Amino acid sequence: MKLRSIAVLLVFALATANAQRVDYNKFFTEKRMRIDYFHTGAKMEEFFSLDQVYEEPVWAGSRTNLIDTLNLGTYQVRVYDLATNQLIYSHGFSSIFGEWRTTDEAAQNIFRTFSESVLIPYPKYPIQLVIAARDRSNHFTEKWNSTIDPSSRFVNRTPHGQGIPYTTWVKNGAVATHVDLAVLAEGYTKEEMKKFQNDADRLLKVFFSTSPYDTMRQAFNVYLVETPSSQSGTDEPRENVWVSTALETTFNFFDLARYLMTTDNKAMRDYLGSIPYDAIIILVNTQKYGGGGIYNLYATCPSDNQWSNYVFVHEFGHSFAGLGDEYYTSEVTYNEFYPRGVEPWEPNITALLNPTELKWKDLVTPGTPIPTPPDSAKYPFPTVGAFEGAGYAAKGLYRPSIDCIMFSKTLNKFDPVCNRAIRRVIESYRN
Repeated sequence: MKLRSIAVLLVFALATANAQRVDYNKFFTEKRMRIDYFHTGAKMEEFFSLDQVYEEPVWAGSRTNLIDTLNLGTYQVRVYDLATNQLIYSHGFSSIFGEWRTTDEAAQNIFRTFSESVLIPYPKYPIQLVIAARDRSNHFTEKWNSTIDPSSRFVNRTPHGQGIPYTTWVKNGAVATHVDLAVLAEGYTKEEMKKFQNDADRLLKVFFSTSPYDTMRQAFNVYLVETPSSQSGTDEPRENVWVSTALETTFNFFDLARYLMTTDNKAMRDYLGSIPYDAIIILVNTQKYGGGGIYNLYATCPSDNQWSNYVFVHEFGHSFAGLGDEYYTSEVTYNEFYPRGVEPWEPNITALLNPTELKWKDLVTPGTPIPTPPDSAKYPFPTVGAFEGAGYAAKGLYRPSIDCIMFSKTLNKFDPVCNRAIRRVIESYRN
């Protein structure tokens, strides 16, 4: 059954307004459905094709907040009950493809394909899965849909990840009412798993000492997943270093020296096949500076760099809360990552198209002009205003405060706008 875009938008709007009306037990089981697909294209074109549908043991997400009201991400997955056309689940996410299509390679109309996955609670009845993408007006429009029968013999029910050992770093409650964070070992051999445990423990202690995680620690369950590699470290193409690792991470991703990522989506998902998870951090056994984070995909962090504490918290801000980079002086490989005249969806960056309707105006410090002059003496942290320079652009984009964890490595605090955004995402799992 093909849903026309206008019908999708109407049904989604009505369902969002009545988000609390979705009865989890009516539509879903206790299990998790993983849908793998291929995302192909270039700057101006994108295509989707179904790869494989999996049945996995446990759904870790909320069973009450089933319709996404956060409005984050470049894409959005929507699940409709096929019989009634009712929207029964949705969430936003971003992707490697979404970033890659802003690179020079994509602009030259060179096509590439990336493996991606969406996770949903396992449906009891046939569904229509829809992937929607933002247009230049920030509206989500349908790009692809597929009908899925959860009882079909084509659903792969092979157990994955059962031989992968993991330990519980902290368990504060039921998976349905807590943020379940999985930390994966990358570039650690079997003999180095004690080091992985120690590295993860050190970084998690820093993470949970940072606001707002310090006061919301009880909202998390954390698992350390021992995914062994045959060799230590990670690929460093600019130094001609190539290492065989569990997730095949690499520096120089998108030809950016410090960008540390992986495209081995299926391996990552298979390792986590038997583990409840809402968020992923890949801890990479390296001393080199770098990292990465994509909303509702994963974050990466080096284990032994002098800035690892900072990177761990900063990159998780991207992957968990959809926070944008507030800096504007570092090298990037993107073209029009934030198109001129379009308001960014990230909660901490604005194009200030309408200064009277600043999206964080309720947090603006009284008496602060909008836009705000870059005077750190007059407007010190945590003054909230609209400071020009953000999202890799010195002009035309604005950040909430003079400094923040998303802006520089010199501060150990999130600005009030980022802090609230993180809290909002945590609370979406709790209710």
